[in-house]
Amino acid sequence: MSLLLSIYDTISEKSEMGKLRKGYCAMKIYEKIFARLEELHMSQTELSRRTGIATSTISDWRKKQINPQADKLVSICKALDMTLVELLCVEENEEQTATNDYVSEENYMIELFRQSDTQSRRRIISYLALFDVCKQINDSNQSQQRNVSVVQDIDGNSIVVINDIRFKGKRSIDRKEVRAYLKEYVGDFYKVASTGEVIYIGSDLPSEYSGSVYTKRLNGAVAKAKANATQGIPEMIEISTGRYFRENNKGKHNWNARNGWYRYDTYFALPVYGDNEDIERYNVFHASLIIRHANDGKMYLYDILDIKKETSTPLEP
Repeated sequence: MSLLLSIYDTISEKSEMGKLRKGYCAMKIYEKIFARLEELHMSQTELSRRTGIATSTISDWRKKQINPQADKLVSICKALDMTLVELLCVEENEEQTATNDYVSEENYMIELFRQSDTQSRRRIISYLALFDVCKQINDSNQSQQRNVSVVQDIDGNSIVVINDIRFKGKRSIDRKEVRAYLKEYVGDFYKVASTGEVIYIGSDLPSEYSGSVYTKRLNGAVAKAKANATQGIPEMIEISTGRYFRENNKGKHNWNARNGWYRYDTYFALPVYGDNEDIERYNVFHASLIIRHANDGKMYLYDILDIKKETSTPLEP
């Protein structure tokens, strides 16, 4: 944080930072967004259209007093005609504490920054700002309270470890609860690390995921696994691999999957509890992400199928 502040202080007289009002910098990120909307006389609906973020998600920022996710900041800035620095700035007189070693390193970084061209400076500011704001966003975005991490097995495969069992039905899973939980994702989007493709969460996912023919046929451990996999959807998209394409041959999908279908492989793990309610191990599951390539040119998560327990690869807690 201190490094970021030092760079901000160094360039404040030569960049747009110097033009920002002190009171504006003291505002939280979501407050700046709504202040900018008022300044531009722009509606939340228009912001949704420009960014692809659901209007309900935008409304939640104000109602729940939470900040948007980090991967949405660039599109928000573009829509609101503001820089990332303006959105993420902090008060100029905020107290800075640093050791002598940090001060030396900061001076070195500042000198490198001064020698950089304009484009490189913008990238440096963006990267440093995102490092700091990601923690702020993760701490404040409590709408889903996900306890998820990503690990690698001995073969180098990434696995999304879901540390909580949210849906605990002994006989059956309440699909209405699953559907309600999935609605919190609508409007979000995530990038597949292996291909760089952006996958959106559309309004059709909650119903399809919780009520598809495949889902209704599931029972026991696999039904429970699919329900609880909802907690790891962002990470499951990000780590997915093995992109497979097929043409759409169903008339009912001529619009929402006009450009065909994609299938990605992904892995997730769920905890297994012992009699004393301590976690004994994690069961690993393989799954296929079904992606529809819609008429608007965007790719949307449609469902998660082919969920199968990997019997040979349990994880230790």
